[in-house]
Amino acid sequence: MAIGKPTLHHLEDSQSQLTLWLLEELGIEYDLVIHKRVQNRSPPALRDVHPLGKSPTLVTPSGRVLAERSAIALWLIGKYDEGARFRLPPPSSSSAAGSGDDDDDDAVREDQLLSFGGATLAPMLMLKLTFGLLVRQAPVLARPLIKGVRYALDRAFLDAELATLFAYLDSQLASTSTTSTDTGAQEGEEGEGKGKGKGKGKGKGKEKDRDWFMGTKEPTRVDFCLLWYVDWAMQWGWADFEKYPRLRAFHARCTERPAWKRALEKGGGYNLKFWK
Repeated sequence: MAIGKPTLHHLEDSQSQLTLWLLEELGIEYDLVIHKRVQNRSPPALRDVHPLGKSPTLVTPSGRVLAERSAIALWLIGKYDEGARFRLPPPSSSSAAGSGDDDDDDAVREDQLLSFGGATLAPMLMLKLTFGLLVRQAPVLARPLIKGVRYALDRAFLDAELATLFAYLDSQLASTSTTSTDTGAQEGEEGEGKGKGKGKGKGKGKEKDRDWFMGTKEPTRVDFCLLWYVDWAMQWGWADFEKYPRLRAFHARCTERPAWKRALEKGGGYNLKFWK
């Protein structure tokens, strides 16, 4: 490996694709090691890099080994984003502008959204995946029973829960005035309705929805991380994204960027339904 460059250990068809996207957005030189799956799982070679054997794994120029997508994004942006394109604005910038609308777009909201993805949304998606794979891989005689369990779980809990979670996430891309409370999908939708009329009492029309979750002009760590959950559910068809127009627009906005397309070309595949 070349000296002075970070090295990404990238697993095909995985969330590592989003780290590769960030590297392309940063426009830096880096080394890329592509790992192929072995029986749909991470190969043993990844355990030689990090004990978890997961991807993405980033080796810094100093030899530090970083795992977990959010932590890697934090390090990369802090180290290489010299123009501060992908960072949150300084905390004082909103108040200096004389407007309180953006005061909530701070590190606390960033952490809230990142935690929502990893601790709230991801377990629900993993349940969908687990029961889907159980049906596919169950013995023929047991398959109807497993299908029945999955159907009951989806109907009684998972489908409604995912609808609530994706509606909430969709609401977080609403205009600034409708996301300030961070209290959920219903409030976000109601706020949008108010914006069509009196603009929440400020005499303004409806404000434009956000391009990015933190209300910035370019994606931040939140966007580089949350796209994964949207992709995961979208590729598997676990949610009806016609009901979440902001998330659909967000997904299109991400995947239309030149850096995303370059990352796809280099990554060796991004099919999240590779399990048979």
